[in-house]
This record gives sequence, C-alpha cells and structure tokens, in this order.
Amino acid sequence: MELGRLFGRPVIRDSERLSLADQIHDILCEEIHAGRWEVGEKLPSMTTIAKECRVSRMPVQQAIERLGRKGYLRQENRSGVYLRAMMPEGRTPVGTIGILLRGLPDEGGEPKSVSFLQGLLHVAMQQVEAQNYQTRAVYVSRKDDRQSLNRVGYLFDEDVKGIISLFPFYRPLELTLEPDRIPLVFWCGPTPRCAPCIASDYKAAFYHLTKKIISAGHAHITLVPSPGLSAYVHDSYLRGYRTAMREARLQSDESLLALLGDADLNDLAALDRALKGARQTSCFLSLSLERAEQLIGVLELSGVDVPGDVSIASPNAPFNRAMPNGRKLSGVAFSPKHELELCMQSLRQQMIERKWTLGTMLAAPFLVEGETVGPQERENSDASETENVTGSTHHQ
Repeated sequence: MELGRLFGRPVIRDSERLSLADQIHDILCEEIHAGRWEVGEKLPSMTTIAKECRVSRMPVQQAIERLGRKGYLRQENRSGVYLRAMMPEGRTPVGTIGILLRGLPDEGGEPKSVSFLQGLLHVAMQQVEAQNYQTRAVYVSRKDDRQSLNRVGYLFDEDVKGIISLFPFYRPLELTLEPDRIPLVFWCGPTPRCAPCIASDYKAAFYHLTKKIISAGHAHITLVPSPGLSAYVHDSYLRGYRTAMREARLQSDESLLALLGDADLNDLAALDRALKGARQTSCFLSLSLERAEQLIGVLELSGVDVPGDVSIASPNAPFNRAMPNGRKLSGVAFSPKHELELCMQSLRQQMIERKWTLGTMLAAPFLVEGETVGPQERENSDASETENVTGSTHHQ
C-alpha cells in the first residue's frame, strides 16, 4: 500500500476501507477539533494539501466541500478556505472523546492494519459527532506507557471526557476511577484484563450463519481462511461453526485452513488449487468478505455457478453492492453503530459514577439474506449427512 502523510497522519492511496476523500476529510476534521486553526483562520490551499498527501487535487476538493456542507468550512472565491465553526452547523460541543489507535507503518504497524483502524476511526468519528462530541485521535507508539494512556496530561488534557481504545492493552482491574484518570472503554476483541470492553459476538455470528446454511439443506460446509484476522476473531468464528455442525451431527470441514493458512490474500493460484480439491463441498463459508469476493470470482472463471453449483457465505456481507457475479452476498453482519452506542453508554456511566465498568459486552450480529446461498436438495443432504455421521471425509 502506498502511503502519504497529512499533518503526520497516514493517507493510504489504495486503502480497502476508505476513499482518499474520506481519509482527508477525517484528518482535517481531527485537526479542527484539536484546535489547529482558529475560527476565521485560513487553511492551507487545496494544492498544498494534495501535495503533502501525494494525491491529486480532486479528493482534497471533495473533502473540503463535504466539510463545507456540514458547516465546518467556508470557501471564498480567489481567497481560499476558512474555518467557519468547530462543530457541524456551529453547534457547541459537550466535550471531546479521545480515540486511541496503535502502530503507524513507520513504527512497526502494517499498512493493512492501519487501513482497518482508519475504517473503525471513520465510523467512530461519525457516531461521536452525532452525539455532539468532538474527537481527538492519537496513534500510540511502542514507546508510550500503556498504564498512562488515560492519565490526564499524558496524551489528553482535561477537556477529553472519555477515551475509546481501538486496540487492547493491559489495565489493572481497579474498581475506582482515580481523579487523574479519564474514563476508558475498549472497542476491540476482548483479552484478559482488558475491560470494560465492547466487542462483536463473532462466535454467535458463525453459529447462526452455519445453522442458516444447514437449514437450506447443506451438509458439506467448508471453511475458507483469510489472512489478517486476529487470533480472537478466527477462533471465535471456528467455535461457532463447530458448535452448529456438531449440533446438526455433521462433520466439520477445516481442510482448507491448512492448505490456505499461509497463502497471501492475493495468491489466487493457491486459492484455485485448493478449491479443486473441495469438489464435494456444497457451501463455502469464508472467514472474510475479501476472501468471499475472490472465491466467487475464481469459481465463476472456472465455470462454476454461484449459487447454482455451489453456495458461498461470509461475515460483513455488504448491503450496497453486488459480488463479481452480480449477486448480493449472503452472510452475517455487525453493527458498529450499535457497538459505539454501547461504548458511549459505558463512558457516560464512568463519568457519572467515577467507577470502572468491568467485563465484556458482546453486541449481537444479524443475518444478511443475500443471493449466494441456494437450497440444496434434501435427498443429497440426507445422504451426505449419513456419510458424515459414520466418519467419512469430505474430500477423496
């Protein structure tokens, strides 16, 4: 991924998560909230911003126009762009919410990981702004003291009312929120002694999705791995799938986890070879949206119709676009909006009570009724189930 910089923040030209205009919009919004410019002060020219980001002028103009429509900026012909207000439509903020991110690329962070966190930050900024708060995002380096990240005066001043961390780190489990501590909530995969934490219920997601596929008559359901997943998410998906298959007295098929475990996401040749050994599969259950898109593309090029010949399902199934075969993806999705509402509830409770809220709260997923999982004939399913229960394998 090619990186640029704007005020020290990364701008990823080929990000899988956000457009260039979205990234520039978010960075400018962060800098406005951080007080880089006074109301009425002139911002750098679009050409200057584009040069710093190493992009064309078009995405900069799109970002500026969007901030203008929201009431942050005003443009004057032949004069430039000026800060109009610190909040949309001139609203007065009730406070600031700090956002913690980990690992810029030049500090050991992977570009794909940074791109993923940018996507989460984008959603967080939208939801926090909707509740009339400003946001202040900080990338945490390896040199920063994890035990001081929510201490007043370390990264954030007293104007920051709460902090949402997009990565886990050790925090002593003390019940009382000391006077010099800012309320903190983790929005990430839970780990021991990382609380309070809001996370998606990944196990429930794959449990219910697998049950849905089984109810359509499928017995040969094969997992397809995807690189880049955290161990927590990967293991949660696996547990949900295994539980559903076990309850249905079907044999789990995890053969592709070993075949594709080390394969790069762009290695389509490896994916094609692996699929050729999975001829008995009636439905592929991908562990990521990106892998599901590749699956459909590779299968369609091989003359395999989805879902006529084989079905495919995935997490994070999108509502607003079709897959390479023109069909909407079937699967399961999560609600970042709901998760962030829970984050804000936790922070408000800490602000009022000055106590930590311990434990992890899991947000429920929901099924997406797409078009890539078709019904499997029951007589074939029954025969397959009999073979599985007696211990035969999927692949000969």
